[in-house]
Amino acid sequence: MKNRKPSAAAHVIVLAGPLLALLYTLVALTGGNGVRFISGAWFLAVLWVFLTAFSGALWRAYHGDRYAFTAYTLPEKDEERFDWETRTGRYSWRRDYEEGGPFDDDYPFGHGPIA
Repeated sequence: MKNRKPSAAAHVIVLAGPLLALLYTLVALTGGNGVRFISGAWFLAVLWVFLTAFSGALWRAYHGDRYAFTAYTLPEKDEERFDWETRTGRYSWRRDYEEGGPFDDDYPFGHGPIA
């Protein structure tokens, strides 16, 4: 299958849940009845989106288009992963510590992941 773009009907099917939840929310807020069920309606809408999108991807994979499941590749080398982990998130405090030392003016309250 060469066409990787989903059809307009597939978009309508996936987005039907949130559209119905939005319509229900507007009617419930303007009328005042059924306001306590709004969170349930949005939960069902999110569940609808997940189930329809996943089943659509499985359907396309069954018919030969496995792009949704094979498009992402993991990093090949450990150096790339290590470099990514040290630049952002959990280990960024180490880089800051190495650049400024233990008595950096920007971090007067200490270093480490908990500080």
